[in-house]
Amino acid sequence: MKAIKPLCKRTLLSVLVCLAPVITVAGDDLSIESLTALYQERIEHLELGIRNETKRRTTILSQLDGTINNINALEEEHNSTTRNNPRIDENLQQIDNELRILDSNINTQEMMLQELTEALQQYPQPTVWQAALGNPQLAKQQKSLAMQRYLVHDTKRQLQHLDIRKQQLTDKRSAVTEYEKGVSESIRKLHLRTAASLEQSQNLEQQLARIASDIVKKQDRLTLLTERAALLGADSEALNFKNLQKKLWDPVNGELLRDFAEPKAKGLLKWNGILISADLGVPFNAVSDGLVVFADQIHGLGNVAIVDHSDGYMSLYGMAELLMVQTDQFLLAGDPIGTVGESVGLDASALYFEIRHNADTLDPQDWLEMHRISQKNAL
Repeated sequence: MKAIKPLCKRTLLSVLVCLAPVITVAGDDLSIESLTALYQERIEHLELGIRNETKRRTTILSQLDGTINNINALEEEHNSTTRNNPRIDENLQQIDNELRILDSNINTQEMMLQELTEALQQYPQPTVWQAALGNPQLAKQQKSLAMQRYLVHDTKRQLQHLDIRKQQLTDKRSAVTEYEKGVSESIRKLHLRTAASLEQSQNLEQQLARIASDIVKKQDRLTLLTERAALLGADSEALNFKNLQKKLWDPVNGELLRDFAEPKAKGLLKWNGILISADLGVPFNAVSDGLVVFADQIHGLGNVAIVDHSDGYMSLYGMAELLMVQTDQFLLAGDPIGTVGESVGLDASALYFEIRHNADTLDPQDWLEMHRISQKNAL
């Protein structure tokens, strides 16, 4: 295959004109045996990929089970720890109530002690003459004084006991408060560990979803290639492009934005292909086996790839964000060609797709399966 010379102004017409003398019939480049071997190689590669993804899914499911068990254990530990909080609050309330009662008793005893002490200080002291003469009132006064002193002493003793009890309760309250802080810290750490486990669980579930999607894609691709390999083995003409009407692999998942031959702006021109709305950056694929004969930019269509399917049939993929193929690269149906880009002239991401036979444009909907492309909504 000769290299295609650069074109000074790449309009679609000039590209097709320049390609005409150098396009190689793709079917002539590969024998049936070589093409069959290509299919078998891809099939084996897909089967291996599916097996590996299945093993990976089993591993992740096991990890997810472990994470879920860990979350359940953390929740049970959290519940068990939380159940102790009401008891802590009750203990603190009980201690505070007892401390208030103690403070009240201490205040009462201190006032009593002050009164007793003042009363004791006001007692008259016996004179030497009273003691010498044996005044009968003296014995009574001394007895009363002794009683007052006893009351002062007893009140002081009770105050000491109250102070000791208050200190004990204060120490107990500090211990309970410290324990409560420990419980709160444990709960905080449990919350963090639970959040981390939940995040890990979500990540694992997302991985499982991606793996499941990838397995489905690989299985669909495997089914397609297996069917085409079987057709090729049964009838070498079965995969000729002209025999593939309504059997071509849809290039991308999406919605039909523009029909074939639909009038363009102002109605002066018509669409030579179809425009398929699709998410920006998603891959689009070859509709059938063929040889890439052009992979470059075309004025008005952006990045464009053209695939030759032999016997004058070509497919064109335009408005690509990027191209993943190069000229002279042979593709099997479903192989990625590029990713969807912003459409030219429309505020949407889309793939422009054409099918041509020699100089004639053909309606792609007569050739595609249209399994992955929905019809556009009626205006």
